[in-house]
Amino acid sequence: MPVKLTKAEQTRRTRRAILDRARHLFATKGYAATGTEEIIRELGVTRGALYHQFGDKLGVFKAVIVEAYDEIAAYIQAKVQLLDQNWQQLIVGCQAFLEVAHQEELRRLVFIEAPAVLAADDLVELDQYGFGLLYASIQLAVAEGELDTIDAEGFAHLVNGSLNDLAAWVAQSNDPNRLKTAQSLIETLLVRHRSSRN
Repeated sequence: MPVKLTKAEQTRRTRRAILDRARHLFATKGYAATGTEEIIRELGVTRGALYHQFGDKLGVFKAVIVEAYDEIAAYIQAKVQLLDQNWQQLIVGCQAFLEVAHQEELRRLVFIEAPAVLAADDLVELDQYGFGLLYASIQLAVAEGELDTIDAEGFAHLVNGSLNDLAAWVAQSNDPNRLKTAQSLIETLLVRHRSSRN
């Protein structure tokens, strides 16, 4: 006899099913070409369940993008966690962010669909965690005498803006050379500001 799910577990499973289906559709067809009916059609859930969980299609999309940003953070963390030196972590972390722009699903969701669908304030809010990590790493590089800049916070914004624009550029092409070029450019930007003491 199957175990009867609690209401909370049913709700969690419904939410997960909607997010997984929506992510697939948004990543393959795009936001504009995906309707709420298509999201729920094969799931056996009602439109009311979707609206109850997320409010509307935009709410579903935002939830998908929040999870995508969490994946990006985890991907970068996995790339840098075995490195001992902050300077190496800074460069590899920036390059790892650009690698995400070449990963098919995340590329479409984060660097193509999200900027077209979400308001600028939403994008800034989503980027706060990643920016915070970047800023902390740059502050540490300055404190350790690795980085020579007139203002750590301003430099963090400079690097972050460069990363976001380069990622969008990488996302527009399947050419692996574009990714390599972008990674070289961000490394050059950082190295040129490296303290002459190193």
